Amino acid sequence: MNFTAREDYGLRAVLELAQRGSGGPIQSKEIAARQGIPEQFLEQLLSTLRRGGLIRSVRGASGGYMLAKPASETTVGDVLRTLSGELVPIACLEPGGLDKCEHHSSYGVHAFWERLAKAITEVADGMTLQEMLEIQLSANAQAGYMIHI
Repeated sequence: MNFTAREDYGLRAVLELAQRGSGGPIQSKEIAARQGIPEQFLEQLLSTLRRGGLIRSVRGASGGYMLAKPASETTVGDVLRTLSGELVPIACLEPGGLDKCEHHSSYGVHAFWERLAKAITEVADGMTLQEMLEIQLSANAQAGYMIHI
């Protein structure tokens, strides 16, 4: 199990879109600059997210990208699955997968993967972009009150 820059950058990009809210589209070059994401890589991620129905693009001089639905209706799990597929890609966990499992005699290992997949899914599907945004805004507000000596 390895979450890569693809997932990290994708979450940062949708968080940036969530921050914009209904304030209109934001251009990819602005997202890239604010989040430190290579623009070419970001374009690929945005394209995947658009095809997955999580964001939409607006053409024109003031165009860019925006969330397809409110941040409160999209989960972190939705974003991660759109970018990379299943959260815990273990063949034995697919429907009917235990029968296909090469090591079906190792049910203890299967039970571990099953519990891990359930925990990851609960966390990822249990957090919306809105919640992630509220955490970010709270952290930004607290950082503003820090005293630097």
